[in-house]
Formats: sequence, C-alpha cells, structure tokens
Amino acid sequence: MKAPTWPVIVVAGALALLALGLFRFGMIPSQQVTDAEDIVVAVAAVKPESRPVVLRISGELQPSAEVDVVSRLAGRLTEVKFKTGDSVTAGAVVATVYSGELSERTRVVEAGLTATRTQLQEREQQVAAAEKRLAHDKELYRQDLIARRDVEQSEIQAATARAELELARAHLAQEEAMLSQARKLQQLTRIVAPVSGVVAGALPAGVPVNEARAILAIAQIDRLKLVGAVPAGFKELIRDGMTAQVSPRATEWAGGARVGRVVRLDGTAVGDEIQLEISVDNRDRAMTVGTVVEAALTLAHQEQVMTIPPSALQAVAGQHYVYLIIDGRAVRRAVKLADENADPVAIRDGLNAGDRVIANRLSEITEGARVRPAPTAK
Repeated sequence: MKAPTWPVIVVAGALALLALGLFRFGMIPSQQVTDAEDIVVAVAAVKPESRPVVLRISGELQPSAEVDVVSRLAGRLTEVKFKTGDSVTAGAVVATVYSGELSERTRVVEAGLTATRTQLQEREQQVAAAEKRLAHDKELYRQDLIARRDVEQSEIQAATARAELELARAHLAQEEAMLSQARKLQQLTRIVAPVSGVVAGALPAGVPVNEARAILAIAQIDRLKLVGAVPAGFKELIRDGMTAQVSPRATEWAGGARVGRVVRLDGTAVGDEIQLEISVDNRDRAMTVGTVVEAALTLAHQEQVMTIPPSALQAVAGQHYVYLIIDGRAVRRAVKLADENADPVAIRDGLNAGDRVIANRLSEITEGARVRPAPTAK
C-alpha cells in the first residue's frame, strides 16, 4: 500500500482537534454537560399533621383610649405647659386660658361688693343712731316731757333702719356668693389633666378655645391595644376575654412576651376577615406606642395542615410561595399559612400530602428551571 502523503496527515490531525474542541465546549451532547444544566436541590416531602389553630395578628400598639382636654370657658389660650410626647399625670395643670367675659364679670361683682359693704356700714350707723334716738325719746316720755306719738315715730324710724340694715346684709351675702362663683370660674382658667398618659397633640398658645375645641389630647398608655384581622371562619371559636401572647417583632421587652386579652370582636365580616382587638396591660410602661408586635391566639380547635421545612418557604410582597418538583422542573405555587412561626411551617391551603417541595437554593431557581433531587445518603 502506498504511504499517505503529508497533506493527508495534516487534514486528519485538524479534524481530530476540531472534534476534541466541540466535545469540550458543549457542541456535542454528553452526559457530563446535561448534568451541569440541572440544579441539584434538597427535596422535602409535604406531610399532613393535626395541630391547634393559632391565629396571628401583627400591627402597631395603640393607646387604649385618647381623652380630649377642653376648656369649660370660652377665651384665649395663653399657655400650654406640655408638648406632644410628654408624660402627664392626672391633676397636673396643662394649660391656662384668659376669658375676657369672666374677667369683666368678676370686676363688676367686686365693684358692687365694695359699694354694698360701704352701704352696709352706713345702714349700721343709721340703726345705731335710730336706736339711740328711740332710747332718748323713751326717757323723755317717761319724764312726761314729750308726747307718746313722738316715741312711736322714733320706734318706726328705728324699725325702718333695722329693716334697711337686714336688706343691705342680704344684698351683701348675695354679692359675696356671686364673687365666690366668679372666683371658682376663674379656677377653670387653669386647665388640668383628667387622666394620666402621654400628650398626643396640643394647640399652640394664642388661639381661641371653647368647650367644642380640644386644647390637647392625652393618650392613655396604662393599657395598649392591638387591632387586626383574622379569618372570618374562626369567628365562632373566639370569645371576649380569651388570652393571646403578645410579643415585639424586632425588640425585646422586660419580662418577655405579654399576655393580652380579646376585648372586642367585630361581628361584621369585611370580605373573608373580621376585626379583632386585643388589650395589653402596660402599667409598667415597658411597651411604647407604635411598637410593631405580633399576637398569637391559640384556639381550642384542631385543624389538618400540611407541614414543610421553613427553608422551603418564600415570601414576596406579602404572599407566600413554595417550589414543587414536577417532571424535573421547578413549579412555583402560592400557599396560605396556618402558622408561619412553627417549625415545621404549617400550610393551610395550596399543598397536598406527598408533594415534593424544594428546600434549598431557592435564590437560584426560577419558574420552569430544570432541577433534580440531590442523592439521598445511604
């Protein structure tokens, strides 16, 4: 056989290098390349479980009530002694009001009282003079120096003077009572706090006020409240007075979680939810208004739930999802939680027993991605 010439050898070598390159850079299918395309993930089987129903409510703590502080007098606000956020105790003077009408009324009564006292002194002097004259006339009559009618005239004058004196005394008592009333009303110019709490808002000094306009509001914080929504389907299982564990979402309180009580349940459902109010004792002032908390209300009722590892759960914009493995692909599915804080997580709706959920590498997975379970340890 004739030996191949050198051009043939060169072509054969080039073809061999080309084949090797295609193989290495993925242009020729191979089992190794297929393996690299699949995302290997941990898989957990969805399991059924019977658990007590736990309703969780999140929100900000609010004052149990706000009390408006008003002036019983119409006038002008001259001073506000507290600003928003300040603590105040019941009975403390929180503001002062000037009432021009009351000031004028008091001035008139005081002037009248001064005049009446002067008049009373005059009447007392008149009575003294009339009685002295009567006594003198009686002595003259005894000595037969004047007639009986002169004595009777003196008696009439003395009686008249005494009557005018009593009238002056009654007038004085009336005006003293009017002044006392005016001075009591003057005490109303000092506005006092009816309850203890924290100032939630206040008017500036200088503005006009009356009984219809609150000078400031005091938030009562000895008890705080949490208002939230729960599924309407559990309405018949919730009663006033039921306890709930209330705990902060981001901070810690002295003594840990607090025990709250259901104090109001709105009987009218809005959509598929009802409003619930929980009251929490805060006399030690460990909790502050605006703190974000969560209340857990455990009902005397069991429900069938599906459980998954916490690592299998995703939350996006308030919605919860899991990824299932179906025919080698990642399929995202929305779920409704029964209890997010439990371990394993309890799912109320969206999964069936035996479903397989992806439990890791969720940040690398998108809808429809090729996935395969990691080999199980033997």
